[in-house]
Amino acid sequence: MNPADRTLTEQNFLFRGMDFASVEYLLERSSVRSLAAGESLLRPDTPNHHLHLILEGKLSVYLVAQETLEHTSLLAGECAGEISLVDGKHPSAFVVAADPTRVLSVPHDTVWSLADHSHEIARNLLEIIAGRMRNDNLALIASQNRKTQFEHQAYVDALTGIYNRHWMGNAFPRALQRCARDKLPFAFMVVDIDHFKRVNDTYGHLVGDLALKIVARCLAENLRPHDLLVRYGGEEFAVLLPDADLEEAKAIAERLRAMIADTQICCEGIFLQVTISIGITPARNEETLENLIREADHALYRAKELGRNRAEVFAKSEEPPT
Repeated sequence: MNPADRTLTEQNFLFRGMDFASVEYLLERSSVRSLAAGESLLRPDTPNHHLHLILEGKLSVYLVAQETLEHTSLLAGECAGEISLVDGKHPSAFVVAADPTRVLSVPHDTVWSLADHSHEIARNLLEIIAGRMRNDNLALIASQNRKTQFEHQAYVDALTGIYNRHWMGNAFPRALQRCARDKLPFAFMVVDIDHFKRVNDTYGHLVGDLALKIVARCLAENLRPHDLLVRYGGEEFAVLLPDADLEEAKAIAERLRAMIADTQICCEGIFLQVTISIGITPARNEETLENLIREADHALYRAKELGRNRAEVFAKSEEPPT
């Protein structure tokens, strides 16, 4: 080993806190390997029998071969391959030279000889492995947090902050099943902001968006904690009321209608109030979400025909339009 490589090797974390000269002779069977940028050092389909001490350059770690996002990077003074060396299994990731890189590849039996010879080396090796595992755990936590964030974005309406129609398609059927299983009454409502197009045309979309947000907030704040609310589309909202019979559903609808009618919307000197129309359909055994939507839409249509700013109940004797 030439003097320059000896200095770089001595600076590796594996030899921290010890007299390198006392173990240098054990590295006689180790070899320096030069990697071009893009060249693989470790692959999951190839066994590894060396601990690779990075002398110069940079290694990138990828969890999947085609993955473009770097999982982590390793620099001079660090190691690669310690996990697969210890557990005797294939590497779990692709390790590729990000830049021209030189490593000292130490055979596995030499690694164990070094650990037997020096408690400091054994401790350092354990610390290297523990640090790698901790970093991987933190990466997994960050990945899970990103996944949770993406799921949240997929299920939540960006404008109003309440759940969207996509979430409704998953959550509402489950709630309906629970009500049927527990023999609980329930009701379904469709809520529509009256003359919303006129609001947009008269005051602009900025005011219209604010009206949507205020209506959504009023609905959310005046429903029961276990009620389910979504922005169904445009200016429409859908509400599922578990454990609510028809009379309670009508009372909830009237409370929502009155609350929104009394709420003033103020935006850049513009003051206005909006009203809502509501269509209600009560429970039936083994009811499907599709039928509930059709029935509530039919009741909503009647509420609009009768002058808006009111709630109407779907009559079971009626046939909703197809």
